[in-house]
Amino acid sequence: MSQGAGYLSHQALEKVIESVGKHKGVYGAVLTDTDGLPLQSSLPSEDTERVAAHVASLVGKVRAISQEISREIARSIRLELEVGDVEIIPDYDSEIIIVALVKRESSTMTLSSDR
Repeated sequence: MSQGAGYLSHQALEKVIESVGKHKGVYGAVLTDTDGLPLQSSLPSEDTERVAAHVASLVGKVRAISQEISREIARSIRLELEVGDVEIIPDYDSEIIIVALVKRESSTMTLSSDR
């Protein structure tokens, strides 16, 4: 676990997951550190580990691209899918990434365990 994320208690991490989960359409949330190590999640453990690893890699790439283009850091990343959105909010100071899986009202969004 990264040093920044290590300063947050388990209870504080649970409160973040609970808060994210209260937003309309959110069916799952993951907190990970910037190394891709899951800190807290409302998803099954195998999904949590995959999401955390992929998101951390993506955030690193987006950070490099955004700094190259504008010398700034991306504050959020949004993946728009047919069935919903994936909202990714990196906090570089605390080295934590918040991921919210949001489904559209007319769809059912699930993770694909086949990949």
